[in-house]
Amino acid sequence: MQTVKSGDSVLLVWFSTHSTNDISVLAENLRTRVGGSGCVLLENVERVALANYEESRFDVIASGVLSPASTIHSTDLLVEFARILRPGGRLTLREATCNVGDVVNMRTAEKLVSTMKLNGYTEVNEAAVVTLSDEEHRKLRSGLSRTYSLTENDLHGVMVVEVTAKKPSFEVGASSQLSHLFVKKQEQTSKLDPKTAAVWTLSANDMQDEDVELVDTDDLLEEEDLRKPDPNSLRSSCGTKAGAKKACKNCTCGLADELAEERNGMKQPKSKAATSACGNCYLGDAFRCSSCPYLGMPAFKPGEQVKLTSRQLAGDV
Repeated sequence: MQTVKSGDSVLLVWFSTHSTNDISVLAENLRTRVGGSGCVLLENVERVALANYEESRFDVIASGVLSPASTIHSTDLLVEFARILRPGGRLTLREATCNVGDVVNMRTAEKLVSTMKLNGYTEVNEAAVVTLSDEEHRKLRSGLSRTYSLTENDLHGVMVVEVTAKKPSFEVGASSQLSHLFVKKQEQTSKLDPKTAAVWTLSANDMQDEDVELVDTDDLLEEEDLRKPDPNSLRSSCGTKAGAKKACKNCTCGLADELAEERNGMKQPKSKAATSACGNCYLGDAFRCSSCPYLGMPAFKPGEQVKLTSRQLAGDV
């Protein structure tokens, strides 16, 4: 307990597995160390939150520093410690850790350090392994097995580590003025060349859509952009083998269909069947649109080829 000094307010958190005599001896040593201007309070780990201590009450909190340290510090408990610690206060805790990461209710030493950092503690030191006697080790394993229902396989390689950390030197919600460096940057920004600043300044008139002069997108096109691509270049995904055209797998350029027609001797010019816009042209004038080219013609069967006269094909004058 080298972190405890005269005048400190100390909270000693004890576990149900700790000896009453050991707790009394440690408490007396701490009272001697803090002197008459300090104080030492004792609290069971399961009643820390129920005690409802006021915020920023203690300079030092020591949890599980007596053997065996058979209680795992939950996230809620670490948050409560941070709440009742004064800004800059120190936390020292001991906890049983495992050497693998898949043991239920236990964590590795690295995970313990990471958890404390995530809960807002600073200056978290590396976990230091605590040397235990054979009797202390036996009590530790017995307490963990009873409290968390751990098996002998889970307890293989279990060890106790000690970690110390500090609460940040400010409270939650505290505010502070910005550094003078930010003020200097703001002053430098205000001293920009007026011409340079005007380039990046939009006036109210600039925000009117009808007054904004837009760039003609056609002016952005080069001569090469206006050239039609070579149809053969669109078949770049297909190749040739031994001088013969060969379509690639999942051909989408039409080469596979052409080759299939050539093999079957069925290559014929493709003609696109005429389709009706409304789908009612064949029913007669009563169902045709006002601009239908079939107006005045008798009804015909769906799919029947209909030939238009030259007069019907000619536009109105």
